[in-house]
Amino acid sequence: MNITLNPSITLRQVLHFVVAAETGTMSEAARRLHMAPSAISMSIAELERIVGAQLCIKRKSKGLTLTSTGIVVFRQARQLLDLADEIASLSKRDRTDIRGPLTVGCFMPLGPTIIPPMLADFADQCPHVEVDFIEGYHEDLQDRLLNGSIDAAFVYDMDISPALKTAPLLSVDPYILLPADHPLREAEVVSLRDVAASPLIFFDAPPISTRIMDMYRDSGLTPDIRHRSRSYATVRSLVASGRGVAVLFQQPMLDAPYEELKVVLKRVAEPRVHTRAQATVSLAWTRSMRLNARAQAWVDVAVERFGSAGPQAERP
Repeated sequence: MNITLNPSITLRQVLHFVVAAETGTMSEAARRLHMAPSAISMSIAELERIVGAQLCIKRKSKGLTLTSTGIVVFRQARQLLDLADEIASLSKRDRTDIRGPLTVGCFMPLGPTIIPPMLADFADQCPHVEVDFIEGYHEDLQDRLLNGSIDAAFVYDMDISPALKTAPLLSVDPYILLPADHPLREAEVVSLRDVAASPLIFFDAPPISTRIMDMYRDSGLTPDIRHRSRSYATVRSLVASGRGVAVLFQQPMLDAPYEELKVVLKRVAEPRVHTRAQATVSLAWTRSMRLNARAQAWVDVAVERFGSAGPQAERP
């Protein structure tokens, strides 16, 4: 059934269903929409009656799960809401007039440096948009973008699906993290060859892990990987305990000075090969769907906050 062709369906029902599907529970949908859970449930039940099929299954332990029909309706419903939002915003060029929910994603290690300033800037410019964010890793975020559960995501612009578009925001350099008592603690820069004999605490999360291995290969080295982790905090703690060194991208946000954490951070001295050592943080969204007003505002604010390139810098 194509829900956009049925005049009995209201945008209110569609909104309630989409928010419930995105949040995963009736109670969270009710909180975001400032309504009673029973009202959300009744609205979705009426939508199911019109569609003629069950759209979701409600379980206390697992929350709300979409049926196969519900998945199809959810995708169409999001497109319908986006179109309605676009129509409503045609005469509203001021970002302060944009309203509604927005769900965005962020590559886990980027969260501490990207999300707080972005939320602050966006709230100043779009005070009526309710933003929810999801942290995840590279493949998970791409899957969420493609299935429509998030509107846009901060990712590293490597191994990106051709079904996604990206706007480059900023470049980040690699760093070597050393224990505080390492012989090279006073050096201004450190090369991979300088620490080749030290075990590597490997940040094992693609695509950054792939870039790290590329750096070693370009230097003609094979790293001695002692431990693997997908957590910056765990990697940092292992380095601090003297278990090895680590290669990281961007300077991680820390809850104390480096001296207190018993680590030192050094710029990598390796000459760049075709700028491979540097990585680009980008904002990604689905190529097949036009951004709604809220998501477009998020992209614009991100470019203004972090990037020097505008829409012309999007990946073709």
